[in-house]
Amino acid sequence: MNDQLMVATALTVADWNRTQGAPGADRRPLRITMPVDDRTRGPEMPIGNGTRLVEVGFAAAELAPGADVAALLRATAERTRALKARPRPPLGRSASLLTAPLLPVAARAAVTRGLRVLAGPWTSTTLLSNIGRVPYPLDFGEAGRATAVWFSAPARMPRGLTFTTASTGGRLHLALRWSRTLLGDEDGVRLREMFTRHLASTSSETV
Repeated sequence: MNDQLMVATALTVADWNRTQGAPGADRRPLRITMPVDDRTRGPEMPIGNGTRLVEVGFAAAELAPGADVAALLRATAERTRALKARPRPPLGRSASLLTAPLLPVAARAAVTRGLRVLAGPWTSTTLLSNIGRVPYPLDFGEAGRATAVWFSAPARMPRGLTFTTASTGGRLHLALRWSRTLLGDEDGVRLREMFTRHLASTSSETV
């Protein structure tokens, strides 16, 4: 499912860039950041945030109109498998540096803001995070049970857009979050429609 979501996200962003007439949309590759937490689930699982951040790349030709979705799914599966096999510190090397007790908290916050600005040209196109299936009932006592769950990831500029998903009750729930500097509510509706269409195209290729 993760690879289907990744392909649907890549096709959605490429489709959006083309419809908006973005300069170089047919030549510019995409990079999508994906959190990975492949620690074993059990009593021996370390406490804390063990998420690693990896970037999945896509060539512009792979995402052109009429793209071979089945081939794209296979290529994406190979890329994500290779990326997950590489050892990386939780949240990436930059996070390890910024969380090291070398500077006071206020100084680290200032460094983080400065690095975010400097890293703008190299920031990935978007972020996709899927927490997977919620295996237990969302029971809130007298308030009743929830039938759906959504969560969202930060969408600060320069990235400005994130895709997050979760599954419960046999349904997939999508949340799009964007910077108001970049997009408006109508844009969000169109992106959701594009994502839904592209996700359906990946599902038909896996039957």
